[in-house]
Amino acid sequence: FNSWDRQPFYTTVRNGSASMLMAWREIHHNFFIDNYSPQEDVDNDDGSAYYRTHDNFLVYGGQGMKNDFGGHDNHHYGNVYAYVGRGLGVCSQQPGHEDFYYGNKVVTTGRNVGGFACDGPAKTVVHSNAYFTPTGNISECGVPLASWQAKGNDKGSTVGKLPDDATIIGWAKDKLGF
Repeated sequence: FNSWDRQPFYTTVRNGSASMLMAWREIHHNFFIDNYSPQEDVDNDDGSAYYRTHDNFLVYGGQGMKNDFGGHDNHHYGNVYAYVGRGLGVCSQQPGHEDFYYGNKVVTTGRNVGGFACDGPAKTVVHSNAYFTPTGNISECGVPLASWQAKGNDKGSTVGKLPDDATIIGWAKDKLGF
């Protein structure tokens, strides 16, 4: 999935009052395969905002969640990312418009959670994910997950070794109701 949000909207659909804030959009209960030339499973480009991406089974890709060039307010939760290079790669945001990444199962071929705002007033909100790697170890913001969590970050997340394919397919069936 690829979005491009370059145009401003003056609308009342968000809450009945006229504003430049659009209504939330949802991407949910999909089975996406990022096959040839894999880059991202969900690619929120160029200012894309107000996406709730949840309860999907997303296979392959360089990273699961991505936004850049002014993207913000993108929330990824409850997804299963299978065989991605890393969980996410997002640009910086403004305070009050952070991206969220939580409650996901991330089966990664890489060694780090991804690239995102690790500190500052618009820090990316990351928590409660289950990461799976070939080694059973993962880094986040340049340090091992346990060290990052000891500083009060990514609370509730875990890391373990890669599950077998049958387990991952089971997660997909549960997620999508097969």
